[in-house]
Amino acid sequence: MLVKESKLKKFVSWFLKSPARVIVCSFLLVIAIGTFLLSLPISHQEGVYFSVFDALFTTVSATCVTGLIVADTGTSLSVFGKVVLICLIQVGGLGLVTITSFFYNIFRRKIELRAKRLAQESSSSFSLSELPNLLKTIVGVTFVFEFTGGVILSTQYVPLFGWAPGIGRAFFQSISAFCNAGFDVLGDTQFGPFCSLTGFNNNPVVLITTGMLIVFGGLGFIVWGDIINFFTKKSEFRTHSKIMIKLTVLLILIGTISFLVFEWSNTSDGSIGTMSLPEKLVTAFFESVSLRTAGFSSVNLSNLTDTSKAMSCILMFIGTGSGSTGGGIKITTMAVLVFSVFSELRGNSQTVIEKSIVTKALVTKALAIFFSGLTIVAVLAFILSITERAALDSGQISFLDLIYEATSAFGTVGDSSANTPTLSSLGQLFIIPAVFFGRIGPITLALSLAIKEQKNVSVVYPEARIHIG
Repeated sequence: MLVKESKLKKFVSWFLKSPARVIVCSFLLVIAIGTFLLSLPISHQEGVYFSVFDALFTTVSATCVTGLIVADTGTSLSVFGKVVLICLIQVGGLGLVTITSFFYNIFRRKIELRAKRLAQESSSSFSLSELPNLLKTIVGVTFVFEFTGGVILSTQYVPLFGWAPGIGRAFFQSISAFCNAGFDVLGDTQFGPFCSLTGFNNNPVVLITTGMLIVFGGLGFIVWGDIINFFTKKSEFRTHSKIMIKLTVLLILIGTISFLVFEWSNTSDGSIGTMSLPEKLVTAFFESVSLRTAGFSSVNLSNLTDTSKAMSCILMFIGTGSGSTGGGIKITTMAVLVFSVFSELRGNSQTVIEKSIVTKALVTKALAIFFSGLTIVAVLAFILSITERAALDSGQISFLDLIYEATSAFGTVGDSSANTPTLSSLGQLFIIPAVFFGRIGPITLALSLAIKEQKNVSVVYPEARIHIG
């Protein structure tokens, strides 16, 4: 008995030593609970078949704030099921460890060192000392934006759907948008299942409000901490925040202009070709923002031009900011890689961003994240090309659609030009781990599975002479 207790203590000690391991397992725990709850009959609308697999896929997609679905949430889930779903989105967006640490801090006043390390890893915090304030910022900013967004959207939805349904749909969408999830519950309205926001492509209030919520959630809470400190304490912005704000604006502009150019004359069903100029501008802005991380759509994605799909894949792969509710390899990762390449081409020995030196270790980590993400997308696209062979051969979908699907899954975006519900069950099954890897992050997942803790290598090896390029 004592031997078993000793082994159990050793296992618990080993388990808690790695923040990454705890974070991964916390997500798995939430997914298990969510799958169970969404599998219950009380979670489904009467007469609707919602399998355990549907529950698992939906839970993983919600917890990983992705938005890919195999069953329409508006027509499939009951009020109880929708409440469970929005709770999964909120927990997935902020992180179970972050939420737990916040309440632990409130009631205990002091966070223990081990809990601090867990929260630091979960929220991408720079240091342990700033954690308590960062946790308050995370919860405070989230509440303010989600509540404000819900109120604004209610002004548009209440006249259409009535008081209770309108307010419910508005706040569901607000939370989903800020968490970059892309889920909506508009399928049981006059717009029909799987409609997303296509019924509101002529409503600038809905699109701009939803779009700004996506942007605010995608900036990351570290940036919001700096913004708050700038106005309250006149503090300077950190390099991370400067990069995030500048490149977020740049990516939105690039995405908006590209969407307008590539889709301007596209008159296919649900495209912007037949819209007025103001509608085209608002839709292009919204799609530029949403395609990068959120998964809402106000146009028919199946009818996008191939150039737009390719551009969307790039935006989805880049994603949002570190420590945000969004996915992708992250904007700062891409920035580090681009600046390091330019530094190398110019013959500079150091990479400098915003008058700050980027360490070689950071460049190496960025490379690892980039190629891990690229590998996941490539492998999933290859697997889908096998599982969806019949649809490819019949011309229903193209290989670009499968790349789009794979990138959307890894980037936790949720958009689909291949129509996820029509994919084979095997194809849908392979999408699940890609979504999970995309949210957790390849590096975090690898660290969580490591048996031994990282150690400094004491053995010195001779320098390798390898010719490249």
